[in-house]
Amino acid sequence: MPEMRRVVGDRRDAQRVVEAHAALGAALVGVLDLVAELDADEAYLANAATDMVSWLTFDLGVAPGTARRWMRVGRRLPEFPLLREALAAGVVSFDEVAVLVRFATPETEAALLELTRQVPQAELAAAIKEHLEMSAPEEQPAELVADRPAAELRMWWEENDLQVRGRIRGVDGLLVETALLRYGAKAPVDPTTGLFRDPDVRQGEALVQLASEATRSDGDPDRATVVVHVTADELRDPDCAIRIGGKTMQRDEWLRLTCDGRIQPAIDDPTGFTIGVGRTTRRIPPWLLRLVTGRDQGCRFPGCGRTRWTHAHHIIHWANDGPTNLDNLLTLCGFHHRLIHSEGWTITGHPSGDLVFRNQWGSIHQPARPRFHPGHIQHLLNNIENYRQRRHLALANAPP
Repeated sequence: MPEMRRVVGDRRDAQRVVEAHAALGAALVGVLDLVAELDADEAYLANAATDMVSWLTFDLGVAPGTARRWMRVGRRLPEFPLLREALAAGVVSFDEVAVLVRFATPETEAALLELTRQVPQAELAAAIKEHLEMSAPEEQPAELVADRPAAELRMWWEENDLQVRGRIRGVDGLLVETALLRYGAKAPVDPTTGLFRDPDVRQGEALVQLASEATRSDGDPDRATVVVHVTADELRDPDCAIRIGGKTMQRDEWLRLTCDGRIQPAIDDPTGFTIGVGRTTRRIPPWLLRLVTGRDQGCRFPGCGRTRWTHAHHIIHWANDGPTNLDNLLTLCGFHHRLIHSEGWTITGHPSGDLVFRNQWGSIHQPARPRFHPGHIQHLLNNIENYRQRRHLALANAPP
């Protein structure tokens, strides 16, 4: 059997990566400058977006989390000429700069920039805190504490996991901590090991328990009910996955929720029939509103996706003989709902499929990025194949 050997890239490959990263940093600085400028000018309003994050998400296709990081870094980067120069030269990465701008001041940016040469990015925040010997909250200037909100919380979904991040100040934070620790302390031992589970696990379960009890005791059952779309075959299949609130869950999880949660089953036939109340009333009954919000999972305006403080909108207005049916209703946030009614925008299409939004001049609202011209994807594939062939020849002719 011939001897197997591993081919290791030489320094030229490493240099190419460094040069490409420097070019990426220089281009990104330009993007961050432009994003901050357009945000300050509120240019996003002219593009029918509620904020710069929505505009970037729609026009560039970047994730909302990425857009928010661009915004945060772009707003602060002009304060730090050393960080800006280092990013443009590829000396530091964007991920490192995103950490640095959280802590740096014009007086400390040089010292914190030097820390990036000593610690990996994953440990940078902790190293900066240790370097600055950050003071306890009670020692912070009173004017800074007063400017901070008492509580702030951000939630977003990654795959099928809800991510939660925020802060709660002072006595309110103590209240939340006490409640979670109290609920977590009530958790029984693991039946398999006979040991208590990790405190982080118990506190997470305590938060879920608090939310479950709050939902169960909500005085408005129509807004505290989870809508589940299933077919009769799915109900009989123990291995099926079920969509709940736009997320995929296993059948056993759904059955657990039905034991003590508020569940409205929506049994669909193979054709996916539509339920509605037709022309009997303009007002959308709560059970139908739950179906609309469960299907849309937020504002349907392109690039928005807001999930809170939304409205149900008749595509064909009820005054124009539009029925109050599921196939004539969609969800819009307040900003875009007013845009449709006050600015002359129109919507066509089916809410269960593709929708077309046109502005007051009749133009379709679509991303600003140019579409791939015919044959462009094949051209990219050909370039990749040519690179692979040249790389294969180079490795085959490389000295042992």
